[in-house]
Amino acid sequence: MAEGTRFDLVYETMPWHKVDTVVFDIGNILIRFAPDGFIETLFPGDPEKQEKMLREVYNGKYWIEFDRGTIGYPEAAQALVREFGGAYEDYMKAMTGWIDLKTPIEEGFRAARRCKRAGKKIWLLSNYHDTAYERLREKFSDWFDIFDGATISCYLHQIKPDPEIYESLISQSGLVPDRALFIDDTKINVEGAMRAGIHGFHMDEIGKMDRFFI
Repeated sequence: MAEGTRFDLVYETMPWHKVDTVVFDIGNILIRFAPDGFIETLFPGDPEKQEKMLREVYNGKYWIEFDRGTIGYPEAAQALVREFGGAYEDYMKAMTGWIDLKTPIEEGFRAARRCKRAGKKIWLLSNYHDTAYERLREKFSDWFDIFDGATISCYLHQIKPDPEIYESLISQSGLVPDRALFIDDTKINVEGAMRAGIHGFHMDEIGKMDRFFI
């Protein structure tokens, strides 16, 4: 299978005739994910605790396991107390409090709606925790109802950029790799899709999707 092409490096605007399916990441494509801001809101005026929560929760070893669906918040909070000390309640607050602080990214949804109007299938592919994803779909149901389906890491015990999750994406969505485009803000995730034969778009600049999807 031929490797996909980085569309954002090759084309100034979307070559609509080359694509049947457009696949969107969620974090920082459709929904803002800003740990520093979340922590400041959750633990105001306490920079020491903010730094601890960023280090041990958001940048710690369990975050990726939440995405993989192999551990729950209470179990991880208990483990963190044992490993680093601190309060169970603080860890739980850091792990769950951000879920209701998320806001949609208008640019990403504009791109999704443009793809939908152009007659393209639109799909989600994201590393996400089960609790957070379910709350997201509940809170922003009107926004996400336009999507035809989703491939979410926690339910598969697979994560980007591992090859298996792109295989699951292809199987679940029925997309033809060289007729599909994947958008992500993390370059290695885009490259993982390209190795699976899917074309890629690295969203690394505000306004880039608006300029491309016209």
